[in-house]
Amino acid sequence: MSLSPEQAVAELVTKARMAQAIFDGYNQAQVDEVVTAAAWALINPENNARLAELAVEETGLGNVKDKITKNHRKTLGLLRDLKQAKTVGIISEDPANGMVEIGRPVGVVGVIVPSTNPIATPMNNLLNALKCRNAIILAPSPKGQPSCTRLLELVHQELDRVGAPRDLVQQLPAPVSKVLSQEMLRQVDHIVATGSQNNVRAAYTSGTPAFGVGAGNVTVIVDETADLADAAAKIKASKTFDNATSCSSENSVIIVDAVYDAMLAELARVNGALLNSDEKQQLQAAMWHDGHLNRHVLAKPVADVCAVAGLSREGLKDSDFLMVTETGTGPEAPFSGEKCLWY
Repeated sequence: MSLSPEQAVAELVTKARMAQAIFDGYNQAQVDEVVTAAAWALINPENNARLAELAVEETGLGNVKDKITKNHRKTLGLLRDLKQAKTVGIISEDPANGMVEIGRPVGVVGVIVPSTNPIATPMNNLLNALKCRNAIILAPSPKGQPSCTRLLELVHQELDRVGAPRDLVQQLPAPVSKVLSQEMLRQVDHIVATGSQNNVRAAYTSGTPAFGVGAGNVTVIVDETADLADAAAKIKASKTFDNATSCSSENSVIIVDAVYDAMLAELARVNGALLNSDEKQQLQAAMWHDGHLNRHVLAKPVADVCAVAGLSREGLKDSDFLMVTETGTGPEAPFSGEKCLWY
């Protein structure tokens, strides 16, 4: 007899609490060893390469080369940030005000994982959780579940190696559903939700304390003080990295009149292609259906986007990124809004 969503989540939470009861007795050195061991599951180059390949195969989002770089740098950078952080026992003392800061776990952390980053995001989440002696339960997207499952297997191997409980890191059973994920949000002690507005809204309205990470993709302003060549190179690097799956990828560029033509020339020099008005309308029609982004163009190479949109001008498919000009804002000018979707 299969378990109900409530029973399935309750079983995971019970295991997590039992593992956490053991973990709560670890000293700082032991906690740091667990964090480093878990990170090695992805830092290991062989593991990283295979996981990146799986993520792209399963989700159809991004590209393998950049995912390998992303997985490595984000994990190594987080380890650097966590290395000197004290999270066990007395963190600080303020005798003048009679205050003592003591680190303790918040409990079982539930995490919503986007399909755009099914490896780097859960690794980041679980390292932060473990550093503070919390257990964690992952809710991957349906497309990203197989690669997240493989990551979990590798993390468990590393936890075994240092003698830490496996159930510190778990995930919802397949197939992950909205009902199952919502039940997890209700039963855990804290939530970290990364992804669409719907995911973040569900976390914030669940009744459980939550941190939400939603839409990103900043607007870049280029004025007459900028090094235009340097700015163009950096905009391209960020916008094209992993086919723009990161929330740090530029959403739009505002160029002041004084350097407008020169900056467009620099963006063209780094292999950006400016569409004409007809091509812009073709791309817009392909990107948005009834106000929603078309998943068939998300995080895809330019050649694939051109094929979906029917853009056939010679050389377009060989460019590294596409550009359009926009003067409006709001729903009637969709290019003015968010152009990356985490689901």
